[in-house]
Amino acid sequence: MEISELYDLIGKELAGELSEVEREVLHAWLAQATEEERLVYDEIRLFWQGPKPVANPADTARAFDRLLARIDEAEQPAPAGEPTPQATEADETGGRVVAMPRASRWRRLWLAAASVAVLATGGTVAYRQYAAAHTGAAPLSYEERTNPRGTKSKVLLADGTAVWLNADSHLWFPATFSGARREVYLEGEAFFDVKRNEQMPFVIHVGRHEVRVLGTSFNVKAYQDDDAVETAVVTGRVAFIRAALPAAAKRDTIYVVPDQKVVYSKASHELRVEQVNGLDYAAWNQRSLIFQATPLAEVAKTLERQYNVTVRFEDERLRNCRLTGRFKDQSLREVLRLIEMTRAFDFELHNNSLLIKGLGCDSEAPERLTI
Repeated sequence: MEISELYDLIGKELAGELSEVEREVLHAWLAQATEEERLVYDEIRLFWQGPKPVANPADTARAFDRLLARIDEAEQPAPAGEPTPQATEADETGGRVVAMPRASRWRRLWLAAASVAVLATGGTVAYRQYAAAHTGAAPLSYEERTNPRGTKSKVLLADGTAVWLNADSHLWFPATFSGARREVYLEGEAFFDVKRNEQMPFVIHVGRHEVRVLGTSFNVKAYQDDDAVETAVVTGRVAFIRAALPAAAKRDTIYVVPDQKVVYSKASHELRVEQVNGLDYAAWNQRSLIFQATPLAEVAKTLERQYNVTVRFEDERLRNCRLTGRFKDQSLREVLRLIEMTRAFDFELHNNSLLIKGLGCDSEAPERLTI
């Protein structure tokens, strides 16, 4: 296995994004790993579980640079007649550098460990800043917009692109765009109205995948705890670029046009295209909630994010029920009263805790309820 594939798998394991197939591949490697390789793997996990590192991507990138400088220094040959020392010290990103022989065979493994550490703790933005500094490119200054649960916001980017950021979401974007592409990073959900520029494509990084356009309007939903990544198009054409799978040599690209949605399954890695009403996916930034035969488990996630509540089910079978309904600028209690009219559910709402009760639905043929 290539070392890049290895630390990609380890990074996904730490982030909780490892599929069953990838987990089998990683465990197979661990079963035949050398003592040194196993030590690096264990230290990466210790790094992740240790004190929380700096949150600013630029600070993380600089700390990563200092870490690599110490690795370089540790690999310098010792003066003749002196024993090869070992170093153990804390690194600035919050983890540790363990006892490390001065031997070039370690460098490749430690670079992998350091790369996973910075990717896991500082994110792709920090790593790209580090890479830019070491390839002669001018590093970009990234800003972060964070929306907690129950809030939404609009961001106007330097090129005139408008971004509506949904609740419980994060957007990283440069103060100015330069180079061949306009690149931003998203975790959560956002609606984009991209200013057209055929000479500089607009790229949204969602995990290891990309959404690429020239100028169009579309919605991207990419929450870490969701089972899928979705992109729905209102105008123009959008390319969804899936990261290469562990056994593949290239990435897959699928194009979607207005009133289409591409769905990427994190579990199966499958891509599919569905016919939808694109405008429904822009409705949330106009204070509307639209459900189309949506499993109640997904409805619960939406309510948690939009109204900043914790949702529990008295009967787990309720998760299989599917709900169709439209709500416009209504409070949580108003939404719940309307859902109660189906006579399939009861609710208990205390402070920020919502309990959904009811008889449940047949898991083989879930009931479809329309409001």
